[in-house]
Amino acid sequence: MTDKANRSRRSFFLRGGAALGAGVAAGATTLISGASTAPDQLHQLRRELDHVGDREAIRQLQLAFTTLVESQAYEAAAELFTENADLQLSGLNAKGQQAIRRQFANQYRQQQAAAMHTAYRQSALQQKDVVTIGDSGVLATALFHVDAQISKPLQGDSTAAQMARLQGQVSDRRWEAGRINAQYQKIRGQWKIASLRYLSS
Repeated sequence: MTDKANRSRRSFFLRGGAALGAGVAAGATTLISGASTAPDQLHQLRRELDHVGDREAIRQLQLAFTTLVESQAYEAAAELFTENADLQLSGLNAKGQQAIRRQFANQYRQQQAAAMHTAYRQSALQQKDVVTIGDSGVLATALFHVDAQISKPLQGDSTAAQMARLQGQVSDRRWEAGRINAQYQKIRGQWKIASLRYLSS
């Protein structure tokens, strides 16, 4: 993959974080003026700054997931989920980290899925992405707009088809606009994906 493509994919999730940072700076005055005492002001400002870091960490986590799927590092992608997570990805459905790992191994690695995500690119609707941190600070939700490349694997068990699948060949590829609805959980200071559902637009 070229450096240009890598930069484009990085901006895919991270551009929203820069815009958010500007909003936090503008909103700090509101937080301080609305607090009744200096300790309250400090507590609110610290919490908001923590949330900025959490939002950035979640965007990085989501970027890692799409990068690993695109590079076919499916086992590593499964490690980004919680033990009881669920995944719905254009026909790939799994509940629990172990099941997610098996589905990636069987449906994606062996190209048995009816449709597979094989690439992602920046969406024109990216400015509408949003990451929300819960009051507890350990749960979060997000909506990411994406363009996903949907690939249809070759069908049949002929020798030629098997060899083609081993080389990553597919019979059809197309791009579609969609969105990712996700939930996250912070476990021992690290954010993990608790639920990820892709929906075509």
